[in-house]
Amino acid sequence: MRWAIVLLACATPAHADPLDDLGFGASATAMANSRTATATGAEAAHTNPAGVANAARPELLLGWQFANERLELDDHDAGVRNAHGTSIGFAIPVDIANLHLATGVALYLPGKFLSRLEQKPVGEPQFVRFESAAQRVVVEPVAALSLGRVAIGAGASLIADARSKELAVDVGAVGDETQSVASLDVGLPVRAAPFVGVWYRPARAVELAATFRGELALDVALDLRTNARVPGAVTGDAIVSLRSVSYFTPMRAVAAAAVHATDDLVLTADIAWERWSALGSGVPDVRVLIALDLAPPLASTMQPPASFKDIVTPRVGAEWKTGALRLRAGAAYLPSPVPPQTGITSFADGARTLATLGAGWRFPPGRVIMQPIDLDLALGWQHLKHEVVQKDPGAFSSGGDILQASLSSTVRF
Repeated sequence: MRWAIVLLACATPAHADPLDDLGFGASATAMANSRTATATGAEAAHTNPAGVANAARPELLLGWQFANERLELDDHDAGVRNAHGTSIGFAIPVDIANLHLATGVALYLPGKFLSRLEQKPVGEPQFVRFESAAQRVVVEPVAALSLGRVAIGAGASLIADARSKELAVDVGAVGDETQSVASLDVGLPVRAAPFVGVWYRPARAVELAATFRGELALDVALDLRTNARVPGAVTGDAIVSLRSVSYFTPMRAVAAAAVHATDDLVLTADIAWERWSALGSGVPDVRVLIALDLAPPLASTMQPPASFKDIVTPRVGAEWKTGALRLRAGAAYLPSPVPPQTGITSFADGARTLATLGAGWRFPPGRVIMQPIDLDLALGWQHLKHEVVQKDPGAFSSGGDILQASLSSTVRF
């Protein structure tokens, strides 16, 4: 049963929401994603759904993000694919009686794959949070209500599971020839996580905000049944049951504030709590039931302890306006939820520091352009500190940098 042993050795899910790292729009990327209290209109569809209702007119955001993954394992290129994709967002406000309502959607389309899963041997050193994190579609519909100095919004993050209804292989022998028949029926049920936000302006120069996003994951549940009928050799059934979690996005709560130090300068701060402990061990559960003329009758994986840890991530940003020009900067400290690697896993990760810069230009309305149009550019640098993990047997080191670029435009109608 060598194939079963191979399955038992595969273990790596990919984690996190791509927009949490890449940003939704260049304005957010340039301020290290510290925009929860200030995002409005289309940008707010991902950042804070309450801000969608603060749009004065319909908005469309189109953006492109790129991340050059310069990560290393044992001082060699780790082979992590560069991430790039397209962001699309819109917000449509409408007034009904004395209420100011709005709807919006945030979309992210990866540049190469609509969704990509990759399994590697559990003991092989690998960047567990970067291997395929940006290779999935993001869909987030939201709605919001503005009540003057207060706005509230709610929506959902959507993803599809992979669950087998039937996955079977029948193998037999007739004379000297081997015959097999296979059947496959896999469902893709949609999963949704709640996404809510609130925005409040207690004074002209102060904005406060908070958001909550529920846990979301691509749950993979596959059951393979193999029926073997080889007269004089092997007769019986084997069942392989795989339960795995990929694209895990933890439960997340954010508190944020913005202070307008002057009419031209705004300072922002976000602090986010992420419940990574719900991921458990991060390793799939694989069980093999063998009802052949072989032993043992049951095999299963060795599960490491459920020790991913919750993290708190602080972010700060600044935006200065002068005429049509906007200059932005940001910084963040991104701790790692990955536990110390002392058992069978070899997950590479570490704390990151993030520094960002950006600029934007607002084209004013005129004879051709009826409403203002924003064009924004952002650059970012993430540094993953070098770490050496000592294990028995062997050791591995990890570290590197991630270079980011983002370009977006917001059009109003």
